[in-house]
Amino acid sequence: MLDLLDSRRLRYLLAALLRIAACPQPLSGRHLAEILQCPRRYLEPDMQALVAGGILQSRRGAGGGYSLARNAQRIALSDILTCLQSVEEEKQQADACRLQQAVVMPLLQQAKASCHRGLQEWTLASFLQQAEQQGMIQASEATPNFSI
Repeated sequence: MLDLLDSRRLRYLLAALLRIAACPQPLSGRHLAEILQCPRRYLEPDMQALVAGGILQSRRGAGGGYSLARNAQRIALSDILTCLQSVEEEKQQADACRLQQAVVMPLLQQAKASCHRGLQEWTLASFLQQAEQQGMIQASEATPNFSI
């Protein structure tokens, strides 16, 4: 999980989430890739992981795209990292030897749990507030989310 904190992958994804949070309409993957100047295929698997994790909603067709599934205040950085990490862990589990499975991986899980607790205080809303304060995103663009 910690390796993701300093990754280009997470930086692109957080920027995409900020754009989604600030826009009243759903944003397509293509549009997000254009705004962020990255390949669409680079962003798409992580966006789908966030949909599966209940952070984003996805609608197909005209007027479709990605929108937040819940209020930005209720999306912790740890939630985002957990979605991304689950994809990585599936790959690692298949390649792990018995020593890794019995000793290394359980200890790393404990370390991750400790980090996870610390990252829960950072929400998408805190990133959005910083972007608004620096004039990067207009507060009027932010979409009220009345989901329960």
